[in-house]
Amino acid sequence: MSGSPDHSKLRWRCRRGTKELDTLTTRYLDHFYENADQNEQSAFAELLTLQDPELHGILTRDQQPSDPLIIAIVDKIHSI
Repeated sequence: MSGSPDHSKLRWRCRRGTKELDTLTTRYLDHFYENADQNEQSAFAELLTLQDPELHGILTRDQQPSDPLIIAIVDKIHSI
């Protein structure tokens, strides 16, 4: 599945304004996305629609998202 168009589009959307954001978003895509359920995959895709400052705040845990799926994604990113 990692070669699917959807996966390729997500990889492109993981390219952000800073190396830190690139690393954090790609970490989830490479290690967790393929085995996540549809709801979590959708939540990750939605997370990638955020502007860089908001995404940075969530991924660095400076901002607390209300969505439990986003919290789970952030926890997974930081588990590596």
